[in-house]
Amino acid sequence: MLEATANNGPQTDPYMNSERPSWFARREIAPFTLEEPEVKKILETASHAVVSWVTKDSRPVTAIMLYVMVDGKVTVTSTTNRAKYYAWKRNPATSFCIWDPNNIGRQVILRGEIEITQSDELLRSYTDGFLTRARNGRAPSPERLDRELAKFDAPDRHMMQLNVKKILSHNLDELLRVEKEGSDVWS
Repeated sequence: MLEATANNGPQTDPYMNSERPSWFARREIAPFTLEEPEVKKILETASHAVVSWVTKDSRPVTAIMLYVMVDGKVTVTSTTNRAKYYAWKRNPATSFCIWDPNNIGRQVILRGEIEITQSDELLRSYTDGFLTRARNGRAPSPERLDRELAKFDAPDRHMMQLNVKKILSHNLDELLRVEKEGSDVWS
C-alpha cells in the first residue's frame, strides 16, 4: 500500500495488501455494516439506547434510556417533567444509538421521529417487556406486573415510539479484521 510522505514521496505500507493508504479503512467505512438479522438481534436483545433531542435554542442533548421493542417499535416512556418530553413535542426528530450488549463495537443507529401517546395498553406491554427481559425471558406474574405498573402510574406518563426513517449500522470488529489482515474489501 502506498502512503505519501513529505520527504520521499509514496511509501509502501507493509501491513496492507492493497495500494490504499493506512487510513483508508477508517475513512471509507461503508463495507463495515451489519446484516439485517444482526441489526434485528441487537434491537431485540439490547436494553438501553443513547437518545437525542434538541433544546428550544437548537442545542443537542443526549441521554441513555431504557427501551423495549413493542410491536416492532423502539418504545420508551417519560413524564411531562422531563426535558425530552417537551423537546420531542416541539421537534420529534431523533436518533437512537443501540449497541450489542456483548460488543459495543457493533452498533445500530436509528433515525426517525418520536410519536407521543398516552396508552395504558402500551405502558403494560412496555413494562411486561422490560420485566421479561430482566428475568431472562420469563414473563412476570400478574401480581409482579401490577406492582411495577403502579410505579409508572403517574397521570402525566406518556409513551414514546420511534418511527424509523433510516437505519445505519457499524461493525468495528470487521473493520479491525480488515486492517489486521490487510484485506481490500472495496474492490
